[in-house]
Amino acid sequence: MKYPACKILFFQFVPSVCLLVLTCLPGQWTKEKTKPNSFLLNLKIDNLPKQPDLEKLGFHIRIYNCAAEDLKAYKAQPKKNLPVCLKAPFSSSHPSQGLASSITIHPTVENFSWTHLSIELTGIESIKGMYSPGHNPFWVTNGENTKDVSINHTFHFVSQENLIPDEKQKKLAETFSPILVFHKDKKVLPTNMEKYFPNYSTEEYPLPGNDIRRYSTGKESWKYMIFPDEKKNQGDTHLYYHVRYAKSTVSGTQKEALPGFRDNWNYWYEEADGDMVISYWIWYDFNEGPTSFGNVHQGDLESYSILVSKEGKPKRIMLTGHDHVLLDTSFQNINSLNSHPILYVAKGNKGADGGNPTSAYEDYTVKLEAGNFLFNWISDPEDIFPVFDSEKSLIIIPDSLDAGKLEKVKIGSGLNKTTHYVDARKMILKRIVKLVAWEEPGWIGKKADKDPDGNHTVSADIEKILSFEGRLGKHPRGSLVWRELKQYGESPENAPFKTNIEQHFSFESPRIERNHEDRKGNYGPKWAGDEKTPQTE
Repeated sequence: MKYPACKILFFQFVPSVCLLVLTCLPGQWTKEKTKPNSFLLNLKIDNLPKQPDLEKLGFHIRIYNCAAEDLKAYKAQPKKNLPVCLKAPFSSSHPSQGLASSITIHPTVENFSWTHLSIELTGIESIKGMYSPGHNPFWVTNGENTKDVSINHTFHFVSQENLIPDEKQKKLAETFSPILVFHKDKKVLPTNMEKYFPNYSTEEYPLPGNDIRRYSTGKESWKYMIFPDEKKNQGDTHLYYHVRYAKSTVSGTQKEALPGFRDNWNYWYEEADGDMVISYWIWYDFNEGPTSFGNVHQGDLESYSILVSKEGKPKRIMLTGHDHVLLDTSFQNINSLNSHPILYVAKGNKGADGGNPTSAYEDYTVKLEAGNFLFNWISDPEDIFPVFDSEKSLIIIPDSLDAGKLEKVKIGSGLNKTTHYVDARKMILKRIVKLVAWEEPGWIGKKADKDPDGNHTVSADIEKILSFEGRLGKHPRGSLVWRELKQYGESPENAPFKTNIEQHFSFESPRIERNHEDRKGNYGPKWAGDEKTPQTE
């Protein structure tokens, strides 16, 4: 029998106690105990697309030791608490042996304890965003403290094309496009991104040291798009939309996955019960923040989503903002006009124009958390939502909506005396003149495979923006400039990639009753309706 190599660090004898402390070098136990973890991976590739440049397939294996406690702080504040266990995993790469591969891994002795293992199929860059192999990386967790592991997994490719016909998508998007309500003195109003074509530039910036993408993608920098300021707050209002089946999956959302490893290029749709989600993005050229202190940044994408049945009947609505789901509730709990939801856009306090968050309810205020007591006292940020009133507010309406329908708009639940009717015809400021479909970025300009419309053509003035991976605006990083007493926020991530928290929610299905509460107040339902009350026909 081979004993470990040890030396005495401390020896003490007292009555009834003999204390002996040893330090032992690893890897010196008996043969039974020196046997390292072994991982046998039986991997298959199925339904591989007939596309060029797929001859260098391989597998990248990573093994982590991330206990639940290590991940707790990250889940609470992802941007501030990157778990140390993510920074130095065991890692190995292996070429594919064809469509079926058998790989055995014997990690070093330091990796005896493991909690998570990921298997990434590599060499598929040429079909990125076009075909999905399922969860990639595919994750396995060590629920039973297993040392010797056998894993069988098949990477099955499916097209990422949207199988809902374009005309059906457009009709649904038009049906539930919004009536937007603004304070009369709101300065920043929705416009469009196409006006910047081709007069924009792109730059790169280093990712912060604690940015999860340094470890999940291996990238050290990210891109951002700079728009010329002279066109700020000018131009027509366009509305961007994406219609998909409600049952959709994004790689990295697997329950076994470590947080932050979401791959926004890799997603797939399933028809399931036929329910669909219509996601909308409203573009603002600038965000001035909910206080004079700031959160200033170029570019702003505010989003909401409608869950509809396969027959196109509205079921739920979800509104996002400030990196949160602000509201997720039944469609009958809001006001709408001919199915167009009436949505209110806030301004800030102390003369600040606001951060453009959207609510389904009028005339209330939410005090926001600025970060600490001092900032709350100095800036006191607020979302102040307008009232539906012809003297105090303005509206932007869908181009297809007959202004005559606005003569008697019902506001409130219809179940009590607070319900009132407003002649909103004089409130019309402008119209949403164009709806722009958000095409799957990997398929732009490519010949269709499964798409029922047979093509993926996109107009030139929006193509480059839709396919851009990065931030839309010249403020890629948040910063505090004390000499200006100004807080700068981050320009939004491009919507098709949904890499910031708020855009993640836009890819969810509206699904459960929930609303966000802040320092004082919340964005939740102000009343409950029924199947008759919310609509003005």
